[in-house]
Amino acid sequence: MFKILDRYILKKFLGTYIFAIALILAITVMFDINEKLDSFLKAPLHATVFDYFLNFLPYFANQFSPLFTFIAVSYTHLRAHET
Repeated sequence: MFKILDRYILKKFLGTYIFAIALILAITVMFDINEKLDSFLKAPLHATVFDYFLNFLPYFANQFSPLFTFIAVSYTHLRAHET
């Protein structure tokens, strides 16, 4: 089905994409926690993690997805031409 080169390119693309999305989500969470720290300290931890962040993370991952798809494709393309 997939040839060796296709698997190699897909692996490089997905690795770059997942790393970039995880990094930007971690940065976004840190800024959000810093901004709303007083509210988070007053709310129960379970409500903060499961009610807020389980909705927050997919929303922002969806918002950043087109940008990081472009970045991952560009980075993968540049890396493929280096070697």
